[in-house]
Amino acid sequence: MPNKGFNINSIMYAVLRSLIILSISVSVYSTKTQSAELTLDITSYTYREVDTNDNFFMEDKSAPYLYSVGLRNWGDAIGTSNIKTTNFSFLYTLEYSFGNIDYSSARTGTMKKQYYKGRLEYYLSTSSKVGSNDLLPYIGLGYRDLLDDSGYKTSSTNHLGYDRLSKYYYVPIGAIWYISDSLSLKSQYNYFLEGKQISFLREILPNTYSFNPENTQRLGWGIDITLRSKINNKWSTYGFYRSWNIEDSDVVLCSSLTYCYEPKNKTHEIGAGISYHF
Repeated sequence: MPNKGFNINSIMYAVLRSLIILSISVSVYSTKTQSAELTLDITSYTYREVDTNDNFFMEDKSAPYLYSVGLRNWGDAIGTSNIKTTNFSFLYTLEYSFGNIDYSSARTGTMKKQYYKGRLEYYLSTSSKVGSNDLLPYIGLGYRDLLDDSGYKTSSTNHLGYDRLSKYYYVPIGAIWYISDSLSLKSQYNYFLEGKQISFLREILPNTYSFNPENTQRLGWGIDITLRSKINNKWSTYGFYRSWNIEDSDVVLCSSLTYCYEPKNKTHEIGAGISYHF
């Protein structure tokens, strides 16, 4: 890939590095009595777009999986003490994912490409005492970005691909139910604030596109459900399901002759992983 692609990747890695530093710094300050988890998981991922008549437009599928590494603190260690020290707890989820993707389109054929995805969620919980059969409600702020690395790749019908950066801003609202000492269920609704879709078309076809169009999405929602089982004090396994439903974006000028928009789409993620408790 030309230098342009590497520059985009460098920006992505810089953003993720900043998020990691911020998350660790804040968590060290605000959650001294809580324990963090290092997470490793694999995900079956599907992203599908439809046109204005709900007909198939395009689809991305993991080939075979997306691979993720993360750091999270969901307040588990608080349950080791019966003393309630504060009315609030600060929790977080930090994750970076990558993997190969199979692309298919009704108009432009098929293509092999890569995905790079980052996710940061920070929560404020109203309780700090966690034990068997306790419920830990929370609300927070979330950010998710995804780099679709298609730039300069050619589809089966000889269409030239381009990089696309997707950014979601949302409010996670949910609760962690500690069913027993070893089993917990985290249920979360994502209230969608805004999405930004940047298409790097100018680098691919500079004679046609004098700038990279940016579309804004304002309607949508998501869910995130995780079932986790502790093996012992250090190790846990977990399974999860995540989904996004996003409506059509606004329509913007793409070039001197054309307008473009991002079609409504759905994302489904099903995965499993293992975590180590610090």
